[in-house]
Amino acid sequence: MALNRQQLAKILELMGSAHDGEALAAARRAHMLVKNSGLSWQTLLGAQSVPVAPAASAAEARPRAATPHGRELTSYEMLYALLHSNRTPALIKKRLKPLEDRIVDGDVADEVLQELRTLFRRYVAVSAGA
Repeated sequence: MALNRQQLAKILELMGSAHDGEALAAARRAHMLVKNSGLSWQTLLGAQSVPVAPAASAAEARPRAATPHGRELTSYEMLYALLHSNRTPALIKKRLKPLEDRIVDGDVADEVLQELRTLFRRYVAVSAGA
């Protein structure tokens, strides 16, 4: 199986999360991607020609919610916040939970991401004073 480097890059970005569980899950997911591709980390990182995308992809160019410190949240971080917020109704949490793997895989329609941003603003950003 070929390694999807864009997917790996997105997952590796999640390793910088302030939430330990989220960072650990991202590390494990990245490890499985590399392992399932038949490569090793040493081979992958030792390669001399690792392609770097010169411009942001369409998914990265989408507007995202910002933290009070100005850093933009990823869709996964917004989902995580919604699932753990006391303000998010249980019915919405139940509907959002199946999105977790799809968001990590980048397999979510723009309409779903827009709804995620709207829900985040309604239930999380408001409670944080944003």
